[in-house]
Amino acid sequence: MRPWVKWSLAAAAVAVLAVPVALKVSRGGEVKALEMEAVAKRVLSPTILASGSLTYQTEIKMVPEIIGRVTELAVKEGDQVKKGDLLLRLDPAAALAEVAQLEAALQQSRLNIEHQKVAAATLETKWKRYQSLRAQGMVDANTFDDITSQRDLAQVELTTTSQVLKQTEAQLKQSRERLAKTQIRAPLDGRVTALFIKMGETAVPSVTSIAGSDLMIVADTSNLYAEVNVNETDVARVGVGQAARIVPAAFPDKYWQGTVETVAVSPRQASGQSKSYPVKIRLSDAPDLRFHTGMSCRAEISTRNTDASPTLSVPVQAVRYEESTNKNEKAKASLMVIVDGRARPRTVETGAADDAYIEIIKGVNIGEEIATGPARTLRFLRDGDRVKKTEGAGAPKP
Repeated sequence: MRPWVKWSLAAAAVAVLAVPVALKVSRGGEVKALEMEAVAKRVLSPTILASGSLTYQTEIKMVPEIIGRVTELAVKEGDQVKKGDLLLRLDPAAALAEVAQLEAALQQSRLNIEHQKVAAATLETKWKRYQSLRAQGMVDANTFDDITSQRDLAQVELTTTSQVLKQTEAQLKQSRERLAKTQIRAPLDGRVTALFIKMGETAVPSVTSIAGSDLMIVADTSNLYAEVNVNETDVARVGVGQAARIVPAAFPDKYWQGTVETVAVSPRQASGQSKSYPVKIRLSDAPDLRFHTGMSCRAEISTRNTDASPTLSVPVQAVRYEESTNKNEKAKASLMVIVDGRARPRTVETGAADDAYIEIIKGVNIGEEIATGPARTLRFLRDGDRVKKTEGAGAPKP
């Protein structure tokens, strides 16, 4: 075959392959299927995330006020108790002996007072007689002074014994209180949620956590709470009455509805960590969830105001961010707006957001259609790409 024939055939083959490519380019390239949604106004529900643990409204740790061996344990962990019920008893032998000793001392003081009252009355009568004789000159001065001193001394002794009686009464009162403290009783209606001591062990009052320094915990289980720590950057947006959703660590697919009840006014700060503010959230009843005090949980606190008005918003996945070369500037946000079947990038300014939507302060108008997904297609979407709406595409779920 001649060379010019080979070149002619090669040119014809290239032409045949180039025609479809040229037609594809002239028509704008491949049509990409996208999920789309119109820009609309919605009431957003921004949330704040926090972590903490489940707790009861009131939990009282019972500690001993006197030292003593446990001689009776009337409850076990999990028992329901009423206010005033006996929980445990400490050995009362030492306290009983002390009470008996002071009762005897008190009786002796009373007898001494009666004796001294008689003696003081006798000396008072004698002093009055000597005073009359002294006025008649029948008693010398030394004898009269001696009987006067005896009378005054008897009054002093009577006063002293009366003070000893009061002191003994006070000591007896304290001793009886110590005896009463050998019986540990429930401070409220609730449940024994923890038991730290056993029969025969010795309870020891102490300011530090040593063996025997803690007896048990009694909690009011009628109201359930979650106590979470909110970062100092978010606490200003948290207020009493806001709704919250509490997800326990053991049941990640379930949750309690709750209401913020208290927000701490002073922060907590652990070593090496940022400041956080404790927030107590009261939980509503959820029969299908089991409550375990101390269990870890996370909270999603809604910061939406009750009178919040709708704002222009789009699905959060529709917004694309591009880091700025200037570290002092925040990332640039943009949307892909659909104009005449083609994707056109649009720089926007964003605002508050919730789980599903984000506020658009400026950059697009209500009713404009934007691309919302899928993410793998949206990531590589370019200016001018031809697009079509995916059948059955709907709004994102929070």
